[in-house]
Order: sequence, then structure tokens, then C-alpha cells
Amino acid sequence: MDSRTRGLGTIHVIPDDIFSERILAQLSDLDLAHCARVSRFFYVFSRDDQLWKKHCLDKWGDNREIMQNFLFRGTWLLTYLFPTMLSEREEKEKVWAHPLCRLLQFSEIIKHSHYLYAKWCRCNMLLINFIPTPGTSSDSQIPIENGVELTKEKFESLYDAQSVPVLIKNNGVERWKAWTDWKWENILNKYGKTVFRVANERGGKHRYLSMSLESYARYIRMQHDETPLYIFDANFADRDLEMAGAYEVPKYFQEDFFSLLSDKRPPYRWIIIGPARSGASWHVDPAGTSAWNTTIEGRKRWALYPPHVFPPGLSISRTGTNGHQSLYSTDVLENTKDSATSLFWYLEVYPQLTPEMRPLEIIQEPGQTIFIPSGWWHMVLNLDDTVAVTQNFANIHNLEHVCESLIGEKDRYKVWEAFHEKMIKAYPNLEPFITRRISIFSDHTDDKVIKEEGFSSKLDFLEGFRDLRIWQPRVIEVLRRCGLDENVPIKVISHGQNPVFRNSTAVIKFYSHLFNGVKTFYAESRAYSLITNHISEKYTRYFPKLIGSGYLFDESSERNYRWPYLVTEATADSGVSLAEVIAGGGLGPSEEVDVDGERGIVKWNEVTDFSAEILNALHSLPSISIAEESMTLDLKTAEQSSLHPFHKFISRQLSRASKVHSEWLIFSPQLISQISSYLPSSPLELYNPELDGPFAGILHGDLNAENILGIITSSEETSNYQDNIHNYLDEDELTGHWTPTTIIDLGDSQLYGGDPLFDLIPIYISVLGCSKLLLKRFLEKYNNDEIGNTQKISMRMFKRRAMWYTLLWEFEGAVKYLIGCLPNIRECKNWEDVEDLVWGIV
Repeated sequence: MDSRTRGLGTIHVIPDDIFSERILAQLSDLDLAHCARVSRFFYVFSRDDQLWKKHCLDKWGDNREIMQNFLFRGTWLLTYLFPTMLSEREEKEKVWAHPLCRLLQFSEIIKHSHYLYAKWCRCNMLLINFIPTPGTSSDSQIPIENGVELTKEKFESLYDAQSVPVLIKNNGVERWKAWTDWKWENILNKYGKTVFRVANERGGKHRYLSMSLESYARYIRMQHDETPLYIFDANFADRDLEMAGAYEVPKYFQEDFFSLLSDKRPPYRWIIIGPARSGASWHVDPAGTSAWNTTIEGRKRWALYPPHVFPPGLSISRTGTNGHQSLYSTDVLENTKDSATSLFWYLEVYPQLTPEMRPLEIIQEPGQTIFIPSGWWHMVLNLDDTVAVTQNFANIHNLEHVCESLIGEKDRYKVWEAFHEKMIKAYPNLEPFITRRISIFSDHTDDKVIKEEGFSSKLDFLEGFRDLRIWQPRVIEVLRRCGLDENVPIKVISHGQNPVFRNSTAVIKFYSHLFNGVKTFYAESRAYSLITNHISEKYTRYFPKLIGSGYLFDESSERNYRWPYLVTEATADSGVSLAEVIAGGGLGPSEEVDVDGERGIVKWNEVTDFSAEILNALHSLPSISIAEESMTLDLKTAEQSSLHPFHKFISRQLSRASKVHSEWLIFSPQLISQISSYLPSSPLELYNPELDGPFAGILHGDLNAENILGIITSSEETSNYQDNIHNYLDEDELTGHWTPTTIIDLGDSQLYGGDPLFDLIPIYISVLGCSKLLLKRFLEKYNNDEIGNTQKISMRMFKRRAMWYTLLWEFEGAVKYLIGCLPNIRECKNWEDVEDLVWGIV
């Protein structure tokens, strides 16, 4: 029998971490002490000082008198027995002569448990050189800006509006009074008797302790904790006006809507003091806010993931809306009590990550400020004894996330009502935006269809589109009606506006009532019919074949909504969208475009030519009669009834453009205020057939990167998209070249025709990524007489008309992507500058 079996008996089969963290950690202080007398193995485990940290702080943590004069004695077991200063004689006779004063020797630990050895290493690890590995790619580095050169406007357009973190140096921190007053020796001399709030992340039931700075300073000099206590005090500025005035909010972060709540605002600013190994494990900041953090003393190692990337190895219970913490959760403890510590994550998880899985990282030096955008996951590890100040804020760029979080918690807290009321009074121009967010994020709805489907909110209803428990029986019923195999596995292939599913033979699309479902269903089914009957045979194979259509529920049913559906043929060679291949749908405005795919998977010349040819083919189809289309339109006035349906549509968009952009709030408020004066008064100014050429037959309506599917071919094969022979690769194996093969989603098509230029908007923004080089090529290809194109895009007032159509676009996704491609738009003062930046070509 080995020594472990002799020492632990039948429980020797239990792993050490479970034995320590799930069994011994549940024992009372007396029982844990008794364990030391069972065997040598029990003695070593029961002397784990991190277990005694919990007992010490559980016993004394809520005793304010003791904690304010707390005396850490180098080990938590000894501190548990003697938490305050004694007389010199008692110190000598009772404390230092105590048999438990002796620390476990390293040889004892390594002999009995690798788990305890690893913990001992973490508790005693020096982090002075614990910096990101040299092999980390430049893509995983947080950008660094010089505050002397970084203007407020540039910060807003490149970072805040784009939700991109950045580190700012030379930001004038050296002029702060805190730069000298908060240096470690100075702050200790000045505020030694001041009681601060101390965060206790993993030390028992008391998450916060009250300690004088003197007591805390003694603790950090002597401690060897894996997760040290750290000062995280939200009341420091209210308690001491001198501390409040010792620092300045950097110019980039001075807009803060929560300031409207004055003394009723949630906690938002903290002084942070902590030793090496302390820090905050993975979390998202509360209430949808963004944050800035400036170090005065010491260095911090930051790691960040964007909102859509859940940190690897993280075990966390999300609270709040979309993972945001509760509004009044004043730090990260609400979410991280069961997750890995920062140091543990770096030692155990980080080494296992491939370069592309690693977080964005940076070392923050004294005097530097880091910006953390709303919703970003972040983790901090202090490499030295550090002093820092941080603030959270709500501004125009995170207002949507703030509204979402506050509305989601309005039943628990009454802040939303006060915030909403004060925002509308102070910023009346933001009322349309806020009102729209209320309708989107509200937990309750009066929508009869949503209630009929068993949901109480719009967001839950939309999320339900991915729930096969609801939709699989419906899909099977539709397949049965179409005479297709019902037993083939079904998967969700899309979510958002409409529920879409596929199996190996068919794609099944249902149309939601929230997005003009019946009208969209009619448009898409008619478009497929026109394509089948009239498009050139050369282009037929680039569109899915219609198998069937109808309504899930018949007219005799008592349902509030009948759920129209469309079934098209699924082909194995058209499953990868351009958006998936290029991770977002565009390539940026650079003139150095990889036209032949030499550096990437996409041959942009091929994509451009394909888009131009397909679009021209659609535009050359016969449109449906105006009389037929007028049956689906609501003709308000005699003047409107005399217009072509496309002009009626444009007229409607012109009348609501300012309101729509006020609700979206994608462009700057300054630009939004100029929309009415910039747009034309008549739709004929946008498109006049007598000046711009004949109406296109059918407009696709939304030909973006998600609606162009293709295949990935090996690099040895021909890249001509008209070839039929391909050696297909796995969708996840992004080697070779992507070739466009299929155009989908004709639900937004305008069957009565219109201006061909209108269809260029999503192609230029989403597909071509605002590349003017590719825009020129597209126009040359589309307007090429030599290939027999019957339609032309008029170049009359080209950039002005294109910008007008951009502002009249129905879907905010294209406008968001435009800002992503050209963030400098936010620095423009008028629409004339914007149109030149976006559409100006020679």
C-alpha cells in the first residue's frame, strides 16, 4: 500500500482538487483543524493557507472594528487566531511561539500533492516579466495611440464608434495631482488611516471588507495569496473631495449620460489598489457601459475578447442582459466567483490556445489609459503593486447597449424610468432612438402573433426561430406537402428576420409577420417565377429552383398569422456565403485590392464581374404590370397614384428618412439634422427615365455579401466561375479560392422595376467593401455594350444620387457596414463631404 492510500484511506481515489475545494472547504474551522491530526496527508492538506483565508475572513470579515485594525501575520491560519495587534509580550509568547506559526516547507508540499505544489507556485509566483509571448501575432495586439496626436474626433471615429479598444499614452496624466499624491508611499502617508472598501474575490462569504490603508499595506507586503485582496472602492470620491479632484476625466470620455441622474446614478468610479497576482477575472462591465482605466503606479496585463467571443475555458453564470452584469453590481465579483482567476487562466488555459484563439493583449504602464468598449469581455492581472482609477460611462455610442440593459432590469430597479425621463428632456433629438429601443428590448408585448407562438417579448420570439423543438414539426409538414423526404436531418441555417432551415435536398424559409411577411413572400415567389420563365439560360443555374410554396395554416384556422413559406432546392455546391468567407462582407476602401486572389481566398475581380452580370440579367427581366402591383400598394393621394411604383416607394422613403435615421442613430446627430435639407424634394430628381434611361425589370433589393453563395475550390483548379467541374473542399477548410455560384433572398425584390443604380448600394458597401477600384470595374462591366447589356446605370449626378439612395436604404445593416468601412464619415461636417468620401470617383 502506497503512502497516499495509507494517509487518505478510501478517499485516496478522489482527485486532490476535489478533495480540497469540495470537501475540506466545506468543513468548519474546528473540523479542519482536527483533520491535521488524522495523518500526514491530512495534515498537509488541512494546512493549505487558502482554506484558512476563508475561515479567517468568514469569522472576522463583518466585524468592522477588527477589520479596520486588521493585522495580517503572514499566514491566514495565524491571522485567524490573532487578527489584531497584541502587546509586545503577548506577541512574543502567544503568536510567534505558537506551534502553527511555522509555514509548511516546500519539500512537504511537493512530496504529498502536485495540486498543492501547483497552487504554491501560483501563490509565490513573481510576475515582473509575465508579459505576452513573443510569438503572439500583431493581430492580437491592442492598438496604441499618442494622446498628443489623438484628437477627440479621431478617437470617436476610429475607436468609440467602432467599438475598438485602444491604449492611450502621453495623455496628460502626469499633470494630475494624483500622479504624485497616489504614488504608493505618498498615498500611504496621506491616507493611511482612511478606511477603504476591499474586494474579497474568493475568500469566503464576505465579498467586501473594510480595511484601513495601513492594514491593507501590511497585508500586501506579507501575503502569498493566489487571489490577493484588492481595494476596489466606489465611494472614495464621495468620501474625500480631495481625492475626487486629484484626477481628471480624459477629454475622450467626458460625455456621460448617467450624470443626468446626479446622486441617484449607479456606481461608476473606483480607485483600485492591489498587489501582483491580484486583478479581475473575465467579466463584462455593468449596464452596457464602456470604461476607461488609468494607472498611477505599477503595470497591468490586459486581455480582451469582443462581445461575440466567449472567453475559452470560462465557467460563468451570466447575469443581467446579454451577459452584462447587474446594474448595481459594483465590480466583477457578481459573475466570477466560480470562474478561473486571472493568473490560473494564463497558466492553464492560455498555453493551450492557438494564435487565432488568443485574446487581444497589452501591458499597461503607469500614466497610460486604456479604453474598454461596451460589451467587451476583459480580464486584468496586476504584475506589480498597482494604483489605478477607472470610470464607467454611457455615451452616444453605447446608448443602445445601455438602454437594453436598463430596460431588461426595469422591474428590479427604477433607474430606467428616471434615466428615460431625463434623457428625453436633455436630448429631445434622441427620443426616436430611445423609443425604438423600448419597443425592441421590452420584456412584454401586445403582439398577438408573438403571444400566440408562446413568447412574451419580441427578442425571445426572434430567438425562437432557432428552436427546432418548435420548428421541426412545421418543417416536416412542409416537406410532406412538397413530396420530399421527411426523415432527413434538419438544421438551422439562418436567424434574425425569418426562420430558415435546410436539409440535404431543400431549403425551407418561413416569413415572419414582423418584416412584412406576406408581402415579402409574394415578392420572392413571383421573382422566382419570372426568373424561371424569362431569364437567359446562361444565368438560370445561379438561382435556386423553386420546389413549392404556400401557407402553413389554412384560411379556416383561427390563427392570427398563417406563416407563408417557400421551399427551394438545396445544392451541395452553394453553401458558403461571401460574408462567411471574408468574415463580415467587405474588404475595405484600400486601392490595393487583391483582385486576383493572390493573397487571399477571394478573387475580387471575379466577384465584381459576377455581381455586375447577374444584376444586369435581373434588371433585363420583364417587370410585373403596374396595375397588378398597385393592388399591393396603399395609394394615399392622387399625386402618388400617378407615379410609377418605384417612385412611390422612393417618395415614402423620402418622407420618413429623417425619422428613420434618428431612430437608427448610426450617423452623427449633426449629419442627421441635415438630412431633410440634403435630400431631394421629388423622387424624379433621383431617377428620371427620360434622363437616366429605362426602368430596370426587377430590382433584387438587397444583394449583399450574405446573399451571394459559393464554393471553395482547390488552388490547382480553374477559377472560372462558369466551369462546372470543381473539387469541393470542406467549408471550414479555407484554402484555394472561393467561387460565386448562387444568388439567394429575393424577398426584398421590387418586381415593378426601378433605377438600376438603386441595386448598387448594398453591392458597393457590403460586397465590394467600398473599394472605388472595384466600383469602377463594376460600372464598366455593367455598362459594357460589347456583351449585349440592355440596361445601363446612369452616371448623371452619380455620387449625389448614389448618396441619396444610401440614405433612403431600408435596412440599417448596410449603413452600419458603411461606417465600418469608412469610419472617417463621422468626422464629416456635411453630406457633401460624405458623398465625396463614399461615392466620389473620377
